[in-house]
Amino acid sequence: MLVVRGQELEATGTEGNFAGGVATPGRGAEEVSVIRQRQSPGAANPPHLHDREEVMIVLTGTVKVTIEKEETELSAGDALIVPANTMHRIETIGEAEAGWLLAAPAGVRFLFSDGREASPAWAR
Repeated sequence: MLVVRGQELEATGTEGNFAGGVATPGRGAEEVSVIRQRQSPGAANPPHLHDREEVMIVLTGTVKVTIEKEETELSAGDALIVPANTMHRIETIGEAEAGWLLAAPAGVRFLFSDGREASPAWAR
C-alpha cells in the first residue's frame, strides 16, 4: 500500500496554474495517473490535448472549459470526460481559486496546439 499525504504534494507551475502528481508512475502508480491542479482567478491553461481520455472532477471554484469550440461551466462536484485527441482549455472564472483532479491512463501524453509535447514533472 502506498499513501500520499496532502502535505507531500508539491504544486509547481507558472502564470496562475499549479499542479501536483497524486498517483503517477514516479509515485508507483502503474496504470492510472491522478493529478491535483489549482488555478488562480482569471488564469487559464493553454489549449492542449492528450492522446488518451481524461476525466476532470472539480473540487472548488468555477471554471470555463472550452472543448474544440464548445464552452461549458463547471463548479465543485461537477465532472467532465474529455475524449482523447480533443483540444481543450480550462479557465478559472469568478473571484475564487479553482481546484480539480484529473485522471487518465498512466503515460498519457500532453500536446500543445502547435504540436509541441509537454512533459511536466508533476505528471511523471
